[in-house]
Amino acid sequence: MTAHPAPVSRLFAGTFPAIEERLLSRLPETIARGGDWEHVLLVPSNDLREHLLRRLAARWDGVAARVSIMTLYDFTIRLLKHRGMFPRELPQAVMSAAFFAAVRQTYEEGSGDFAAISSTPGFLPALQRTLSDLEEGWLDAEVLRAAEMCARKEGRPGKASRWAEWRALVEEVERKVHAMGGMTRRRIFREAVSGFEHPGYPFRVSLYGFYDFTRLQWTLVDALLSSGLLDEVYFPGIFREDGSLSPSFFFAAHAWDRLLRAFEGNFEFREDPVPPALHDARERIFSTASPDTLAPAPVTILSPPHEEGEARLAARHVRRWLDEHPGEEVMLVYRRLDEAGVSAWERAAKEYDIPTVERLAVPLSSVPLVRVLLQMIEAAREDFPRRKTMDILSSPYRRHSAASAAVAPRPDFWDVWTRELLVVSGKDWDARLFGLRPRDAEEAESDSWKEKERQLRLLRGEVKALRASMAPVWKAGGYAGFGKALRRLLIENFRFLDDESAEAERDRRALSDLFSILDEVEQVPDRAAPWPGTDDAVAWFAALLESRRLFVGKRGGMRLPGVVTAGDLNALRGVTADRVIFLSVDDGSVPAQIDEDPLLPDEDRETLNRLTRRPELPDALSLLRRNAAQEKLLFSLPVISARREVCFSVPRADSEGAVKRPSRYLLNLLSRFAGPGVFGEEWTAKSGAKVRFLPRSPFAMLRADGPLSRREEALRAWSEGVPPKDGADGIPWRRIAAILSEWESRWSGTSLFPERRIVPPRPDWSATELDELARCPYRYFLRYRLGLSPVEEPEEELSLTPAEAGLILHDILHRLGKEAAAGKGWGDAASAARKAFIRFARENPTGLPGLFLLRCREIERDAAVLVEWERGRAERPEAYRVEDVELRFKVPAGRTLPAFRGRVDRVDRGPRGEAEIIDYKYGGGKDEKPPLERILHGLASQIPVYLSFARTLSPPPPEIRATLLFLKDGVTPVTVVGEQWKAVQEGWASSLSEWIGLERSGTFPPLPHDGFTYAGAKSPRYCDACLFADHCRVSPRYEGAKKEKESLVRRVIEDPALRAIGEHRPAAG
Repeated sequence: MTAHPAPVSRLFAGTFPAIEERLLSRLPETIARGGDWEHVLLVPSNDLREHLLRRLAARWDGVAARVSIMTLYDFTIRLLKHRGMFPRELPQAVMSAAFFAAVRQTYEEGSGDFAAISSTPGFLPALQRTLSDLEEGWLDAEVLRAAEMCARKEGRPGKASRWAEWRALVEEVERKVHAMGGMTRRRIFREAVSGFEHPGYPFRVSLYGFYDFTRLQWTLVDALLSSGLLDEVYFPGIFREDGSLSPSFFFAAHAWDRLLRAFEGNFEFREDPVPPALHDARERIFSTASPDTLAPAPVTILSPPHEEGEARLAARHVRRWLDEHPGEEVMLVYRRLDEAGVSAWERAAKEYDIPTVERLAVPLSSVPLVRVLLQMIEAAREDFPRRKTMDILSSPYRRHSAASAAVAPRPDFWDVWTRELLVVSGKDWDARLFGLRPRDAEEAESDSWKEKERQLRLLRGEVKALRASMAPVWKAGGYAGFGKALRRLLIENFRFLDDESAEAERDRRALSDLFSILDEVEQVPDRAAPWPGTDDAVAWFAALLESRRLFVGKRGGMRLPGVVTAGDLNALRGVTADRVIFLSVDDGSVPAQIDEDPLLPDEDRETLNRLTRRPELPDALSLLRRNAAQEKLLFSLPVISARREVCFSVPRADSEGAVKRPSRYLLNLLSRFAGPGVFGEEWTAKSGAKVRFLPRSPFAMLRADGPLSRREEALRAWSEGVPPKDGADGIPWRRIAAILSEWESRWSGTSLFPERRIVPPRPDWSATELDELARCPYRYFLRYRLGLSPVEEPEEELSLTPAEAGLILHDILHRLGKEAAAGKGWGDAASAARKAFIRFARENPTGLPGLFLLRCREIERDAAVLVEWERGRAERPEAYRVEDVELRFKVPAGRTLPAFRGRVDRVDRGPRGEAEIIDYKYGGGKDEKPPLERILHGLASQIPVYLSFARTLSPPPPEIRATLLFLKDGVTPVTVVGEQWKAVQEGWASSLSEWIGLERSGTFPPLPHDGFTYAGAKSPRYCDACLFADHCRVSPRYEGAKKEKESLVRRVIEDPALRAIGEHRPAAG
């Protein structure tokens, strides 16, 4: 091999564009003088590697032979392989199994601070992160033993026990990894550094883009420095005129000092020619000096209305840049980029024809195929709950059983029927699926019922097949059998897309990755990692899939010319571009609020740092809460990564409308130019910066400054009266126009509820129907005219609802009242309660058993209180006796009143034949009084209808009265006697005729409780528990209905058919 000339090692410093230009300009010279030596460039991340390869390809036509770009860890493996050592890092699944086995072994006896949480789903990932930090800090069991001894000397036995627990965990993990034939990361670096020598290595090394090192990384860098293999170091930063680091880069000061000492103070500072505005921003960011003269801030501010609007405004700005400066590179950075942000940017970029770097990876668990597999695992663990089971059965990825070949499955019907049958989970699938019965013989012979029977048989077969498919997984007795059972489940019970679509390619990659994971699972040795049992193994496997990422992009996607890169600051540090947009620079995102490690808090980290601190090495562990210097550096990265311009985007509000404030770091930068006036509400105006504003209204967005997409241009033309041709650009404009027209109709009040229709008059009315009509005509229309009955989710019932509790209490009192009517007196409340509870539990879901038991005791207590109260009343001479219970009635129509029907809870008779109608109310009656005002306005018709029925009793009673018994926490009677009834009888009849007239007009508007009064008082909150809220366009349960409510109020005032509402329930305010 040709001897490499001994070059003078060089340390270059400057902004990222400056050191990048220096690196790329020296590469031809490096290759020319290298001879047979290979040149290795070490970078912090693969994203930076891809960027450098793109930059290299864009500016150089030669062949970069014998040049490699790799991360420090990959280079460490390369070193060992060159020395004939082939370290084996365990596959992810095997390593996770080693951690899992170590945790189970350590907490086998149940002792230790973490024993109580060691089996929770999030503990294992958190432990892996913490142990990874310990490895990066080069901390082993001996350091933890020293911390334990130190704590004992200080008289802190609890802390000493915690350190002993950590030591046991570290030792057990190392033993498990070694037993499986693998090496930990720390051991791999230790092997690479120990015995490090120059002769025999056929490469030279350069270090690029590092501004901070972990202790593990620095040990390798230090070995490269001392061996002479390290030729050049490229250090990023902002430097002042005296050569010192700017305050924005104080976080990197220790790394800079170590490198400066290693190169004996010799370094070359590199500058890059940038526009004056960007140069000023670099100089003044986090500067401590006040501005001499006030001037507009030399940055551009993007002001979107919310997160979704931020992606659209950024796309407009990028489109403007690309049109004005073709060929320039653009980059978008976030402090933290989540999946929702990525999706929003991808949608906006596609709409504006912006070429982007595709996402390289997505969470494996987000792929529909894997999500169905996880649902099947969770459903089997939870005994097949209804909702998850229905999601699985309706998935297009699940292969249906052979029985479904002759009948097309209808999962939409299955979902409704299982709700009606109150299927929750477990045995309900066997017991309740047979409970659907026809209403009569005619329905039993109908084709629709026969189709329903076929579908129910098919549903029972599908549930049975699903259970059978999961049975082998639960019978697995080891990791190998577990992996094989899951593989068989995928092969026999799933179906996949097989075409050229992007979804099919994603599914193929996901399936391949799943099979790779199962291969790894089958490799887990049972001796080193004993089988934990199926339940624990299933939970471990689900967590493993949640943490895995699936590669979905094009390899080398960042190398394509002209693409726009988007990502978070950490991933894209060192990546440069001509123009950069820093997104979501609000006070909730920048600086990032990083929580302490829940397992190893900052206090314990500082203890380990103090025990292992050495001046020539970095601190072993970073302190997560004391990260202000690091956050300032990260905020400065976009400024030192741009070559021409940098923009900051600050959303004005979040998706729910909560106001957002700009980051204090951004305000500090603006104040370095415009003065302290920016620290206020009018910060954008005070800063003097150029602001790109995007309105919140979708129609106002079309007239905002900036280029529009083809869709927006067509939409703006439509709003100006020029409808686009349907199907243009593949967009169904006719449907979009119909939707927009519907919006305008809502705002004008013409489509908030069904238009007038002819409805046949009702032959008779119940009190419930009358009250519902006056409360909300729209809900009355859906329930009693259309016959809709929303089916609730039975599995959401954690406890009894007030209506269900009232139903049980009525059942108890019905049983007791029958005995009293038969002359046997008021019986035993406990016995009647037990029978009622058994009957209810047999026919309905009860929620959590403990809560159900508590509610039953409460109901039994209130029933017993009523029994004692009735027994006390029965001893009086003027006492009434129970005549009948649960009595159905019909009242013929009168001169001014319609016919009535209904059922009363109880009829009592007095000593002279007086009649009292009693209705049970399971609620508190502390503030209740006779609802005479509401009766007068036709808003409470129960008592009037009952009193009308009382007049029809035989023999006719000389006096009548109606009583509401409120039975919560004692008995509170509220009675309307004959004289009170006579005072409001005619008014009620008149109001009732007006409400019935509203019904006959065929107009049924919704009346939200927060928009209309109730007999001049505040309305009860009946919308909160409304089952039809999803269909209501003015429900107070949803935001964004202000215009609709205003138009509804105008409609009520102007429409003569709605006069009853305006008179009896005028608008609030």
